[in-house]
Amino acid sequence: MRKIELIAIAVAMCIIAVSCGGAKSDKVGTEEVLQDSLPVCDTTVVAETEEVSKEPVFITPDLAFMEVHGHVKSVVYPNGRKAGFDEKGNLVDYATEYSGANEVFIGRDDDGYIVSTYDGPGGSESFDYDKKNIRLTLTAAGDGAYYSECHIDYDDEGNVVRYNFVNEDMAEDTRDEWSVDVVITSKDEQGNWIELKVEDRTIKRKIEYFSK
Repeated sequence: MRKIELIAIAVAMCIIAVSCGGAKSDKVGTEEVLQDSLPVCDTTVVAETEEVSKEPVFITPDLAFMEVHGHVKSVVYPNGRKAGFDEKGNLVDYATEYSGANEVFIGRDDDGYIVSTYDGPGGSESFDYDKKNIRLTLTAAGDGAYYSECHIDYDDEGNVVRYNFVNEDMAEDTRDEWSVDVVITSKDEQGNWIELKVEDRTIKRKIEYFSK
């Protein structure tokens, strides 16, 4: 009976040794198995990693008006159009290519979106948005009998991909519709475009950010 018990212990130890990568005890007592003599299994502990959620994109209606996101301090175009923002994303300074030093009058809807501007020499413009995604979708301008629109298409990442134009001249009884593709050729580190091409025309802009 004693021999059978020893054989059973030996078999059990072999199974443990195989399952633990072949580790063996130097000596197994006949009366008891010391804890220190047991083989140690090589175990791999997989640490639970917390999912790091992406920082939400900082966007406000005023930033959407200038087609930017993030903590933008200013946007400047070579043609003279420019915008300045406070740290909360509110537009605090705005000029068009026509306004020069003149003040641009800005109209807003009940949600705070900029829906119209008037800069004097350049006339008036109106704007519409996809408020679910906080994106500018339409720019319209009217001057007497002449009226034009620009509808904006975006891809799934919010990049401008197409401008769709409608020009209507009621005096001439004409209406023209056409579209042009937009190719973003350069973005900054925040993901805002700083250069794009519309047909054979290149448009650039400079964006400054608040330091974190």
